Amino acid sequence: MGEPKLMMPWQGGGRIIDAVLAAWHASQVDEVIVTVHPDDRELQQVCLQHEVSVVVPDEPPEDMKRSVLFGLNFVARCFQPQPVDALLLAPADMPSITSTLIDQLLAQHNPAQPRLLAPEVEGRRGHPLLVPWPASAEISRLDSEQGINALWDLLPSALVSSDQSGALLDIDTPEDYDQHRPGSG
Repeated sequence: MGEPKLMMPWQGGGRIIDAVLAAWHASQVDEVIVTVHPDDRELQQVCLQHEVSVVVPDEPPEDMKRSVLFGLNFVARCFQPQPVDALLLAPADMPSITSTLIDQLLAQHNPAQPRLLAPEVEGRRGHPLLVPWPASAEISRLDSEQGINALWDLLPSALVSSDQSGALLDIDTPEDYDQHRPGSG
């Protein structure tokens, strides 16, 4: 991207990370936790302005799975989740995820029949991924070459039909940014 993408302007004078965290705060989640690269001090400071828990590993995580595991360890230590609880996972470069989408997944979570949940938009699986707390331990059991997506085939799972296209939109390239930034062409 040529610059830290989460700090790029997005809407209302904010940055991508501001839009992401605003959606999570407007939702019905109890806690918002962000794992931040240890060298990204500016992002750490911005996240702290949003009243989130910021997890900063001692060493840079090798991949997204390691980043998630740092966050899970923090959750287990600080919040003592119960079997009825769930966590939602999404990359931070998805500024069009809405609180409506997050709440839609939370409403479908049934602790009596725990399963992974993800939105399905236009026939495609999107984010966030809802993981029942007891199933979160499976992330650490994945082989080193397996990503978190492998859980979908290993555990009970279901798609939740949604019209929220933000579930599919991540900002990976300058073209993604130019095409999807509010107010652009």
